[in-house]
Amino acid sequence: MLTGAMHPDVIPVAQSCAINRATFNAICRDLSEDELTRTIPASHWRVRDYIAHLASIDSWVGTWFSAWADGREFTFRNADGTPVDIDAWNESRIIERKSAALEILLEEAANHRTRIERTMARFDAELLARPFSFRGAKITFLRYLQLWVAHDPAHTADMLKALPERATDPAITAWLAQHRIAAAAVGDINAKLNEPRPFQ
Repeated sequence: MLTGAMHPDVIPVAQSCAINRATFNAICRDLSEDELTRTIPASHWRVRDYIAHLASIDSWVGTWFSAWADGREFTFRNADGTPVDIDAWNESRIIERKSAALEILLEEAANHRTRIERTMARFDAELLARPFSFRGAKITFLRYLQLWVAHDPAHTADMLKALPERATDPAITAWLAQHRIAAAAVGDINAKLNEPRPFQ
């Protein structure tokens, strides 16, 4: 981890990111093939599809973070200049990864996170203090990052809807409890967040 090169306020964000991803990976690797292929209630996504989502979404987040670190604006747009429909984009990425092995998905996710970690080392005080529209309120980009690290636990909670036997695991419930408030915010982010819509 490149924490030595990071702004002091970013270091705990990076550390939390690493802990959450390691916890998420351990949970995923412990799931059986039956558990991985279960469909989430009231959804057409399977447990594996949420893993695929977390493997792919950081390609977008990484591009956005890099642009802001460079001092450039970033809006996720199609080739014709229209805004990207994040739901359709996510769905396409899931379809592309329907048959991908678990370790391939986790490796893809790790590669994106390595890129993001390097970019986070370029976040300075001015960028961290930048106003950010979130859930109808103005927060700083730093506060957004502190919420963003709950992406893994937020979607683990989604996965557990199809895994009731895992939902009472003391280690998992304790981990999710640490991020409960932030994870709830993540779950509502796209309905309330102005462009760029970072993830879902």
